[in-house]
Amino acid sequence: MAKVITSKEEILNTCREMVADKGMSSISMRSVAASCHVALGSLYNYFPSKEALLTETIASVWQDIFHMGQCQHTNMTFPESVADIYAELLSGTRAYPNFFTAHSLSFTSSEKNEARITMNQYMNHILSGLKQDLEHDPACRPDTFNAQFTKEDFLQFILSSLISSLISRKQNCSTLTEMIRRTIY
Repeated sequence: MAKVITSKEEILNTCREMVADKGMSSISMRSVAASCHVALGSLYNYFPSKEALLTETIASVWQDIFHMGQCQHTNMTFPESVADIYAELLSGTRAYPNFFTAHSLSFTSSEKNEARITMNQYMNHILSGLKQDLEHDPACRPDTFNAQFTKEDFLQFILSSLISSLISRKQNCSTLTEMIRRTIY
């Protein structure tokens, strides 16, 4: 007899497995209910809509990606921290192929807003970590940033470059880290 899934976390575990195997497009109320061996109505007790299910699935995948490596960036230079974050994200793309491109394309118009909000929360999480790592690098030149070249713009550029490298399936971000070294030291 199949095990009946009865917790929200177990449902999200199943959703992550589905995303890893077949991508975000595999997530629907019916497919998740079938994979969890529960009635469709039971799934609605945990997720009031497909939008809620998709949004929480995206958040769950992001949380899993960030906890895969359990990165600690203490005693690292800023470029080393960037490379470490990239390695963590790259590991996530291996666990969840095409997540960085496919999930943003698989929503209807009404679902895109919540998905975009969830994505922005995780992008802001990455930016916050990058900022903290940059501020803790004692070798960074004090005159690196000014009104025309702000720390925030620099960090946004780095994040955009990391995501672009992931989408391009680059195995490392060595060009980016060399550019960072030449810029801040």
